Amino acid sequence: MSSVVRPKIAIIGAGVVGLSTALHLIQKVTSAVVHIFADKFSPHTTSDVSAGFWQPYLLGDTPMELQRKWSKDTYQHMMEVAHSPDAFETGVQMLSGYTVFKDEVEDPFWKDTVLGFRHMTSQELAQYSGQSHGWFFTTFGAECRYYLPWLAKRLKADGVKIFERKIDSIKELGSDYNVVVNCAGLGAGKLAGDQSVQPIRGQVIKVKAPWIKYYFNNEDLNDIYMLPVIDSLLLGGTHQVGSWDLNPSEEDRKQIWEGCCKFIPSLKNAKIEADCVGLRPSRPSVRVEKEVLYSGSKPVMVVHNYGHGGAGVTLHWGCAKDAVSLIQECLQELDESTASKY
Repeated sequence: MSSVVRPKIAIIGAGVVGLSTALHLIQKVTSAVVHIFADKFSPHTTSDVSAGFWQPYLLGDTPMELQRKWSKDTYQHMMEVAHSPDAFETGVQMLSGYTVFKDEVEDPFWKDTVLGFRHMTSQELAQYSGQSHGWFFTTFGAECRYYLPWLAKRLKADGVKIFERKIDSIKELGSDYNVVVNCAGLGAGKLAGDQSVQPIRGQVIKVKAPWIKYYFNNEDLNDIYMLPVIDSLLLGGTHQVGSWDLNPSEEDRKQIWEGCCKFIPSLKNAKIEADCVGLRPSRPSVRVEKEVLYSGSKPVMVVHNYGHGGAGVTLHWGCAKDAVSLIQECLQELDESTASKY
């Protein structure tokens, strides 16, 4: 019999990465006692500012084989959710639209993952002045102000307890849990002693424009995009590395508004609802790995899952699957260590 009959797992972080890791964990380790700790919850997480648009983005030096695996696993998961009876409350929806470029570029590594990838026709490109190349494809969006509460609801129904508590050190939890999982987003760096974690500031404008049903992304300018969410549009955006400023900038707003209206003139009559700012948790590469820390002489088994940059939603389910595999490895090691003492 396993020495860890009902393993206790603590997860730090209640954004899309933390909650999805918890959900996959209880699906794979059904005997686990899972507790989530966070000082911010939806609608106040970085995930809530995001449009939740599936497209690999700002992933730095993350190995290409992992980008392929994690993004594909997540795309398949989002497709399943979008087609499920729960779709109406998840905030996950299918989206089609255009990504345009001034000059020709190579096809993305994920072209065979998405539905219906093709190059834009000359007639389609003629809508967008100065753009000579583009892609059309179908993807998915997960609006996190719906998706996170849905994940939390599922977790609570399965007995997962969620605590509002700021964790300043992983070692705070080490004496009470078999494994601690670090999904703290921008705060994960401090917990892990990882100085490579830094914010990438993103500002968006939320507007009402119910006549627009497709997404648009211009890769040549400074993140000019238009992404539908459940009952509005998000216009973006910025990617300001190292900025911690959560206040909306008038200069950024002007750049976003003018850039989007240049390509989509019908936006000029859209009703502006809000300016929103979020800080993407970036590092040179996404970190999904295990580590042993020590609280005095006591080892603390840790699994890290952070540093997703601008692709938290795009990678969340794939990274959750790998993180849970590492948690299972930790539990196996604990079993073997205990057995060796007898």
